[in-house]
Amino acid sequence: MKARRAWRLLTYVLLVLGAIFAVLPLYWLFSATFKLPSEAMGYPPTFFPQNPTLRNFGTLLFKSEFGFKSYLNSLVISTGATLISTVSAMLAGFGFSRFRFPLKNHLFLFILLLQMVPLLAVIIPLYKLYSLYGLYDTRIGLMVVYAVRTVSMNTWLLKGYFDTIPVEIEDAALIDGCSTLQVFSRVTFPIAAPGVTAAAIFAFFRSWNEFMIAMTLTSTVRPYTVELYRFLGEHGEVDWSLLGTASFIAIVPVLVLFSFFQKYFVVGLAGGALKE
Repeated sequence: MKARRAWRLLTYVLLVLGAIFAVLPLYWLFSATFKLPSEAMGYPPTFFPQNPTLRNFGTLLFKSEFGFKSYLNSLVISTGATLISTVSAMLAGFGFSRFRFPLKNHLFLFILLLQMVPLLAVIIPLYKLYSLYGLYDTRIGLMVVYAVRTVSMNTWLLKGYFDTIPVEIEDAALIDGCSTLQVFSRVTFPIAAPGVTAAAIFAFFRSWNEFMIAMTLTSTVRPYTVELYRFLGEHGEVDWSLLGTASFIAIVPVLVLFSFFQKYFVVGLAGGALKE
C-alpha cells in the first residue's frame, strides 16, 4: 500500500515538473508581450511585467513591417491546405475502406510510407519544380505542398474511422434507392464527422506552424512563421517584446480552434485507431 502511494506521488511530481517545463517558456514569451522593450531585454529578468502595457500590439500591427499580411497569408494558406487535404483524404479513406481493387494493401502501405520521407530530401527538387511551373512564391503552391504532407496521415486516420461504421447502414440506404455518392454524403459523412474534424484540425495545425517549406518556396507571400525572422537582428539580438506579441497573436487562433473542437479531435483519433 505504501509502495503504491509512493509511486503515485512520484508520478504526480513528474507530471507537475513536466508541466512546468512545458508551460514556463510559453509564459515567459507571453509575459514579454506586456513588457516594454527595455524590461523585456533587461537584466536581471522580471518574472511579472513591472509596468504592463498594450503598446506592443499597436507597434507590431501598425508601425512595423510585420503587420496583418503575414497572418492573413497563414490563414488563407492553412485553410486552403486543410480543405484540400481533408476532402482528398476523406474520399481516399472511404475508397480504401469500402472497395476492393488490385494491390489495395500495397497502395495503402505506400501512402503511409510517404509520411516518412524526410523534408530535406525533397526540398531542393520541390524548389526546382515550383520554379519551373510558376508555383514559387504563391499561396496555391504552399496549399498544395502542405496538403500533400498531411493527406497520407489523414487517409490512414479516416480509413480506420470508416471501418468502424457498419456497412449495413449504407446497404439499407442503397436499397432505398440512394446512389453511392448519396450514401456517402447523407449517411456515412454525418456519422464520420468527428473523424473528419480530427483530420481537418491535424491538417490545419501542421500548415499553420510550418516553417522550412515556406522559408524555401516564398519570397514575398510569406506566412507569419517566416516573418518572425524580422525580429532577429543582424548580430543575433532579439526584440523579445515584439516577438512575444507576434507569437501570442499566432497562438490565439490555434487555442480557440482546439477549444471548440477538442472533443471531436479526441473522439476522431480514438475512433480511427479502433480498427485497421
